[in-house]
Amino acid sequence: MRSRAFGRLTVRDHGSVNDRQRQSHLKQLSRRQEVVGLPMIALRHHAYLSPPSTDHCWHREPRAVGIGADGQAIALWDHHAARARLLTRHGVGAEDHDAVILGGARRADFIQPLPDGRVLLVDARTRGTAESAEVWNSAGGWEGSGHLGDAVEHVLATASGDIWVGYFDEAAASGRGLGGHGLVRFDSDLQPRWCYPFNADLPRIDDCEALNVQGETAYALVYNAHHLVSARGRRGVDHGRAPKGGVVAVLVDGERAALIGGYGADYDLVTPVCIDAEGVQVAGGQSRLVLPDGMEIRNARWTCRGPELHVLINGSWYRASLDDFHPAA
Repeated sequence: MRSRAFGRLTVRDHGSVNDRQRQSHLKQLSRRQEVVGLPMIALRHHAYLSPPSTDHCWHREPRAVGIGADGQAIALWDHHAARARLLTRHGVGAEDHDAVILGGARRADFIQPLPDGRVLLVDARTRGTAESAEVWNSAGGWEGSGHLGDAVEHVLATASGDIWVGYFDEAAASGRGLGGHGLVRFDSDLQPRWCYPFNADLPRIDDCEALNVQGETAYALVYNAHHLVSARGRRGVDHGRAPKGGVVAVLVDGERAALIGGYGADYDLVTPVCIDAEGVQVAGGQSRLVLPDGMEIRNARWTCRGPELHVLINGSWYRASLDDFHPAA
């Protein structure tokens, strides 16, 4: 590659840059052909989430959807005109249990159920110490607000009411505030109870790529170490480097696990792994995750609860299980 340096500025040969881009593109095309040739595993359509059919003032696609520890869903809907949100609850059979208006609720990016019918609303972005979260009760009344940090990427609450929050790279890059830890556990009053530590025993979290909460334990795939870590209470564990980076979802059940996604052409790749004393090891053939009709998955929101995968695309709710990718022995 030819270049000419002028002080701190380097002018590179555009032909060489284009050649590298072309080679990278061809490499990705070749890799994509390999991935497309893998066995396909289809998601199962579980339900279509919608606001009450008799009321047409709500948007037809949810602003946010949250899956609780019990596998049920709650959804937040925007009003076409007023500053109001609609909360709907959807059971394992996907029928609406109830709907309640949250007058003046924030335009949240994340929603999670809390004990006693309460719900948590969280913004992904905030500035400084501005409040970024609210708690509402089952009757649609505001109960309180708090600050969960900036650059939020994942929010999952436990059955007891603890709230696990994972952050993306802008939080780590700032090196400040709650988000700089990469992973934080809050109580149901929105107070931080444990922050992922900065020490040599655990890999730094530059980005919490994927988060799974099973019971009271959180599992996370972290960039750029690409390690699988877990945390429970005040103790974190490093399970070792994962065989794939760029993962968007991780399913876990004891020693069995599956990594979903990857960089570039591997965006729908499924890699079954086992977690043991030797680390995180590939434990079977890879496959490709697709929609029920075999089409590619696009613009999905992923939620992992132990061995259960929930995929939300607009108002469609799809599911899969770890057994689909990693049969029990």
